Amino acid sequence: MLKPTANFEFHPLVILLYLISVIFLALLFNHPLFLLVLFFSIVGVSCFFGWGKACLNYLKLSGGLFFLIVLFNLFLVRTGSTVLWMGPRLPGWGKLFITWEAFVYGIGMGLRLLIMISVFCWFIFVLETDRLVQYLGMGHLKIALILGLALRLFPLMYADWLRIIEVQRTRGQELQKGKKREKIRQLLPSLKIFLLSSLERAFQLAESLQMRGYGLGKRSNYRVPKWRKEDKIMFFFMFGGLVFSLWLIASGQALYHYYPTLQSIGKIEIGGALILGFCFLIPGLLNWGWKKWSVIK
Repeated sequence: MLKPTANFEFHPLVILLYLISVIFLALLFNHPLFLLVLFFSIVGVSCFFGWGKACLNYLKLSGGLFFLIVLFNLFLVRTGSTVLWMGPRLPGWGKLFITWEAFVYGIGMGLRLLIMISVFCWFIFVLETDRLVQYLGMGHLKIALILGLALRLFPLMYADWLRIIEVQRTRGQELQKGKKREKIRQLLPSLKIFLLSSLERAFQLAESLQMRGYGLGKRSNYRVPKWRKEDKIMFFFMFGGLVFSLWLIASGQALYHYYPTLQSIGKIEIGGALILGFCFLIPGLLNWGWKKWSVIK
């Protein structure tokens, strides 16, 4: 996991609520402008924290899915009045054509996917799993235990597998030579060791929980996270942006119609999108301002 580069640590609950709010709004909005602003907000926050390159790598991997979403909408959606291309007639399908409305709708749905992936990146790089589990363990022992085991399962198994492979290689065992059947046979001893190592870790974890009396009494905490000024500021703007978004949707200003023709975008919608983007860009602006101006400190 990458080390945090923020000059102060946000409260884990505030970060979790921030990510949940972004996901909720991404699923609630269908307006491409608001989806675009949410996407640039979460990417901008990642850049302010110094994780722009890492987030860009994740987005590159998801570029293929974004292209598939746009492609499927282009050729499978047969609605829209602005025809961009007329193709041949296919048997059982009819006339093949591409509309501008289907293209824009595909971009909007692709932006939802990119927002989800960006939120996932933020969850990995900003919110340390140990801090989240520690906070949840203060009052919800079972949830904290399940969440901690689930979040640590695959990283630990992957680290064990790499360690076992390196040990086998130092012993002179070739794992990448020969045909597929030979490679599988060469990996069988490593798989047995991997299984035994996983079972041994499970027994050690159970013994550790039993020896420490987990769940028998009130849990002690080495460190209790406190609400600071930056947490209150972030929560205020996040809550304000969420209420403002719900008002925009309820008043019909954030609704968008793709078919049969694209709806025009007015100044009110542009202003609302800018306000929403500013509200969800606050964590990055706080971290950037903390470096620039001593007054914020």
